[in-house]
Parts: sequence; C-alpha cells; structure tokens
Amino acid sequence: MTDFILEIPFDPASEEVLQGRLFLTESRGSTVSGDVLSAYFDTPEDRDEAARQLADLNPRPTERPRVDWLEHYQQSLTAMDIGARFVVAPDASLLRDSSRMTIVVPQEQAFGTGSHETTALCIETLESFALEGKRGLDVGSGSGILAIAMHRLGATKVIAFDNDPDAYAALRENRTRNGVDETSMPLFIGSVEALRGGAFDVVTMNIIPEVILPLLPEVVRHVRGALILSGILVIKRDEVVAAAAKHGLELAGERAKGEWWAGTFRQRLSAGT
Repeated sequence: MTDFILEIPFDPASEEVLQGRLFLTESRGSTVSGDVLSAYFDTPEDRDEAARQLADLNPRPTERPRVDWLEHYQQSLTAMDIGARFVVAPDASLLRDSSRMTIVVPQEQAFGTGSHETTALCIETLESFALEGKRGLDVGSGSGILAIAMHRLGATKVIAFDNDPDAYAALRENRTRNGVDETSMPLFIGSVEALRGGAFDVVTMNIIPEVILPLLPEVVRHVRGALILSGILVIKRDEVVAAAAKHGLELAGERAKGEWWAGTFRQRLSAGT
C-alpha cells in the first residue's frame, strides 16, 4: 500500500490554523518534522484536491510505501532465555521446543516482562533455591512474573500483590495465561499490612530502594527463609545492605547485571530466628 502525502512548509506559530484547514480536507492525519507538516491521504485524488484547497501554502505532493508498523512490531517479538532454566516470551506462539520452564508475559505490559535486568536477576536467584513445596510472597508483583517463576520452580503457594490498582488485570490475566491455579497464586491489591500473619520461605521485592526500605520493618515479619531485594542500582548497594542490617538481615548472596544489583538476605541467628 502507498501513503499519499502533502508536505507543507509552515510557521509553527500557525500550526493550529493549518490543522483547522486540513480538517476540511480528507486528510487522515499528519506529522511534523521541523518546519514541515506532512498530511496523509488514502488516495491521490484526495491529496490533489487538498493541494488545490491549500495552494496558497505551496504544498508539495509526494508518496511513499506505507509502513506496516504492527508487522514490524510483531517481527521484533522474541522469546528470551533467562538464567539456566527459564524462557520468557510475549506470546505462546513464540515458544520453541525447549526443556526450559516457560513464562508468557505480553511485551506491552508496563508491569515487568522479564526483559529488564532487575527481573532477570531475581529469576536467576530464585533458580538457586529448592522451592519444592515452599511458600512464596511477591511484594509489588506487577505482572506476576516472579510469582509465576516460583510456581514453575515447585512452590505450592505464592501470594502476589501490588498497590497499583491497574496491576490487578495484568496479574489475573498472566496467572490464567500461564496455567497457574488461582488457589495456588492468590492476588490482591493493597499493602503488606493486609497480610497480617503468615511467614514465607521466599519473599521477593523487585521495586526501588525508595519503596523497599520503608517497607522492610513490616516485610521482615513475614520472612522465615530468604528475602530477595532487586530494582537497586549498584551505587545504592551499600545503603540497602546497611538498612537491612538494622532489621536483623544479613547479606547471604548477591548478583549484578550492568548497573543493577540484587541481594539475597536472611535473618541473623542472633536476631532470634
């Protein structure tokens, strides 16, 4: 297909007037680059008629092949190996035959797709744990990718929650998309205080230090095993380790990718655990 275009030189101060005149033509939209406005038309006849209506603006007719941006986007989608055992894909059709555990999370979701280093750091850390029969908690779950990863690794129950109401649909859809039973992955929107009781073998927090640190006093109450903290810049590592120590947590392991860092913490024996 072809886009039929009028390129119109203009003064940015008069753009509103020009857009008003284009509204009276068959233009399907326009873009601006510098001091040239490009108006798009479905047919050369529509374009040429608009050129006559706007002759005083010295428009220049041109055309170019239409770009199918949806096709370009779909071609850019790929499955991605994470760690030694996982493959994450934006669509199930992209999963190839593999011995890896699969997670499907649409790429357009803004709540975590596995493509960011912080998520990969968490998944790689989770791989090092024996999670069969364990209980997990994902704080600030977003898309639910870490909760799903815990299930794939054998956890029998993982609670996932976020304080953003917009995350609920993504959590619910991804739970279904990945075949996780709702009783095995309870969801809620709210804060950690809503948990009240309960202790978990693994707790993940892939957020940012400014959110993680104020939550630590409440989160620590629910940790009976490991706490994985991610979403942290390497330059913030010492600050996070020091803050965790104030709450009876000691650093048991750490990983880094580029400028991002993740730490695994456990309660010190001297803290009474």
